[in-house]
Amino acid sequence: MVKFYFIGIDGGIGGFIKKYIDEGILPNLAQLVDEGSFMKSIPSIPVDTPTNWATLMSGASSFVHGVISFTTHLPGECPKEGQYIRRTQYSDFSKAEYLWKTMERNGLRPAVINYPVGWPPQVTNGLIIGGLTPGGDIWRVFKPVIFSNVDPKFIGNWIKGVFPSYETLKINKDLRFSFDLAGIILEGRIMPDRNAASFKVIKGGYDFILKEGEWSDWIFADANSGKVAFRIKLVRLKLSINPEITVYVTQGFNAQGWAYPAGLEDALIDTAGPWVEGFDMPFISDTKRPYGPTNLSPELQLEHAEIYSDWFVKALSVLKEQAGYDGLIMHYHLIDSLNHTYLSLLDRENPAYDEKKAEAVEAVFRKAYRVIDRMIGKILELRDHESTVIITSDHGALPCWKYVSLEAALSKAGLMKYEQKSDNYFYVDMTRTYVFPYHDPVQIWVNLKDREKGGIVDNSDYESVLESTIDALYSIRDPDNNSRVIKLALRKESWSRGKAEERMGDILLFFNKGYCNWDGTTESLKFDTLSKERIEQIVSEKYDVAGHHTTYLPSESYGYFENHAFTIFSGKGIEHTNGLKIELRDVAPTISYLIDIPAPSDTDGKIIYEILK
Repeated sequence: MVKFYFIGIDGGIGGFIKKYIDEGILPNLAQLVDEGSFMKSIPSIPVDTPTNWATLMSGASSFVHGVISFTTHLPGECPKEGQYIRRTQYSDFSKAEYLWKTMERNGLRPAVINYPVGWPPQVTNGLIIGGLTPGGDIWRVFKPVIFSNVDPKFIGNWIKGVFPSYETLKINKDLRFSFDLAGIILEGRIMPDRNAASFKVIKGGYDFILKEGEWSDWIFADANSGKVAFRIKLVRLKLSINPEITVYVTQGFNAQGWAYPAGLEDALIDTAGPWVEGFDMPFISDTKRPYGPTNLSPELQLEHAEIYSDWFVKALSVLKEQAGYDGLIMHYHLIDSLNHTYLSLLDRENPAYDEKKAEAVEAVFRKAYRVIDRMIGKILELRDHESTVIITSDHGALPCWKYVSLEAALSKAGLMKYEQKSDNYFYVDMTRTYVFPYHDPVQIWVNLKDREKGGIVDNSDYESVLESTIDALYSIRDPDNNSRVIKLALRKESWSRGKAEERMGDILLFFNKGYCNWDGTTESLKFDTLSKERIEQIVSEKYDVAGHHTTYLPSESYGYFENHAFTIFSGKGIEHTNGLKIELRDVAPTISYLIDIPAPSDTDGKIIYEILK
C-alpha cells in the first residue's frame, strides 16, 4: 500500500486556490480541502525554491540544513566566484537528513520524482527521477529554439509584449530547409499539396509529417552525449508565393542517466515518454534576458504544462505497477513561472495596471490551476483508500514592478568600490569593498579578513561596518514617493541559530511590496560587474519580473497575493480544519508520524497534532 502522496506545487498561492475553489473550477482540490486541513504555511528564509523544498523534506529550518537559495556563499571562498556556482540543488549539499533517507532506514521504499534537491540518489532501494530544479541542467543538451523564415512575434508573450529570439530558417527553391540541433541535423520540406511539412532526422530514422499546430512524437537522436530526446511543433505554415514557416523545438534532454536505478528510464520512455526537467517552463534565451520570466506565449506554455502533467500521471502508473513504492514525493513547477511572468498585471496598485491585460492574465492562471487540479485528480485515482495526501507549495509570491540596485546604494554609501573599465561597465574592487551582496539569496556579507578570501575588514571593525550597512539599506528611498524600500534589515543571529548558520549572510534583508532585486537578467543577480545604469540608479521601474518571493518576508501578504505557502493534508486520520497556521518544517515530522517512523534526524519542526483525529 502507498502510505502517502506528497505533491509539491512550486509557487502555489493559497489565495488563488481558495478563489478558484469558490468558483467551482478545482473539484479535486476542493474535495481534498473539504475532507482535510487547509493551512497557511510559513517558509524558511530565504523564501526561495531549493531552500524550502529542502525544509519540507528535512523538517528543518534553513539555519540547520544550510540550503540557502541558489548561490550560497561559503566562508573562505572567493566571493565573486561563489555567486556563479549552483550547488544547492544537489541532495548532498544539505547538512540535514531528508525524509527519503529516513524512510529507507526504516524499511520503506520512497519514489522521488522531479524533486528539487532530490538528485543524486541518496537511497539504494528507492526510485529517483531527476531533480535539481530548472537551471540544474546537467542532462540538457540544447536549449529550446525557434526556427523561422519570418519574425515570429506571434509565438511571443503577447500579454507582456516580450518576444523570444529565433534562428533564421532558409527555404530553397524546392521548398526544402534544414536546421542543426547541437549536431543533430533535421531536414524538412514544405508540402503545398498536403498543406503540411515533412521532417527527417538525419542518422536518426525518423520521418514524419506535421500540419500547422501539430506536435511530433518524442524524437530520439544521436548526439555526442548519447541519445537525446526532444519534440517539435509546426507552429505556423502559411502557403503563398513565398511560404512562411515557423518551427518550435523543445529543449533536448539526455534519454538516459536521469533515473535510479539504472534502466528505469527504459520502462518510463516506453509508456510515458522521457523525463525533461522544467518542461512546463519554456523560455527562449536571448541576449537581454538569458533566463527568467517566460517570453513565449501563454498558450504554448500551457500546452507544455498539459503535456508534462500527463507525463507525471503515466510515470506514476508505471512506477506503481512495475516497481512499487511506499510513499510518493513529487514536484511540479508551473505556477512559479507564471508568478514571475504575470503577477503584477493583476495588481491594481501597479502603475501600469490595465484591466484587459488583467483579464487575460487571470484566464492564464485559471487554466494553469485547472491543469494542476486535473493532474492531482488523475494521480489520486491511483491511490489506496488509506493513503494520506499532502499538497503543498514552497512559497507564494507578491507583485513587483520596481528594481532596486543594492550595489548602487552600497556604493553610494562608500561600502562598495567599483572601477570603470569600459564606457558602459564597472567592475568591483574587492580590495576596497567592505561588504558585498548575494542576490540568490538576498543577503549582505561583510568582507572579513579572517573569513573571506582576500577580505579587508578587521574583526574589530565588524560591528561598525554592520551598523553602517544597515543604515545605508534603510536610507534607500523611492524617488517617486520618498517611501522606504527596505522593510527589514537585521543581523542573522537576530533571526535564528543552527549548525548551518555559517552559510547565512551577516545581514538578512527584506523589501517592501512592489520592489525586488531582480530584473530578469543574469547581471542583476551578480555584484561583480555592473552596467552604468545599475551603478547610477538605485530604484527604477522594471516590468520584466512581475512577481517575486525571495525578497519578501515569509508571512507577507495583501489581497489574495501571499508570499507564504499553503499546505493541504487529507485522508484517513486527518481532521477537517481551516485557517491553521504552521511552518513548512512541520510537514516532514507530521508525515513521519502518520507513517509510523521517526522524523528525519535533524528535524526542528513539530508534529501538527491539531489536524490529527
